[in-house]
Amino acid sequence: MAAWWMPGALSIPDSSPFLDYLRDVGTMTGMKQTTQKMADTGHVGRARAPRTPPAQRRQQLLDAAERLLAEGGSDALRMDALARAGGVTRPVVYDHFGDRDGLVVALLERHAARVRAHVAAAEVPGAPFEDELQAATRAYLEVACRHGSAMRALVSTQHLSPVTEAARRSNWDGAAAHWAARYRAHADLTPRDATALATAHLAALAALAGSCIEGRLSITRATELHVTSTLAALQSVSVRLKELRS
Repeated sequence: MAAWWMPGALSIPDSSPFLDYLRDVGTMTGMKQTTQKMADTGHVGRARAPRTPPAQRRQQLLDAAERLLAEGGSDALRMDALARAGGVTRPVVYDHFGDRDGLVVALLERHAARVRAHVAAAEVPGAPFEDELQAATRAYLEVACRHGSAMRALVSTQHLSPVTEAARRSNWDGAAAHWAARYRAHADLTPRDATALATAHLAALAALAGSCIEGRLSITRATELHVTSTLAALQSVSVRLKELRS
């Protein structure tokens, strides 16, 4: 005789309430076991990561782009490489910048805004021109040493497209116009002469920044050189122009 717990010991109809009960118990047990397994492996209770706001994502991608430039130069700045470095898909990169030119323009504009903000924070309203020039020069060089290697790689190792060159030129002309106005307030210069001097001095300052980035010149020494040469040039040109007018 078969024991009662052995198969075939009992004959219970398929529609028996008892079998329905056993099925329910088995289903609930299986669900509990599955839930516990998922919890043990970290699949239960894990909240979906919040979506990164577009503005924050844009800044993260620009940070990644600067790292690519600093580490690999201009050739490393590709949309697919940026997607990998930023941990996103290529469509996300294209949504933010449109194309590589758009990315380069965004990098140039962010760097220019960074310089303007740092310079503005260093300036003291109503300070003498020499103090203003020294504070602004040092602030510019500090930004250049902190972030300038990427921008230097961007503009010095490739021929910029018309779009990106226009953006670079716009930032440069804006800085020249600012300092031309300050020169005219300090010295007796025509608008044309002031703009010419400001443009030349900015080029010299960019060269000094390169020396600082390469470690061949300290920020303090570069600041002294730029301030001294600028003041001497303004004084010399102003005196010479007065002589020519008399």
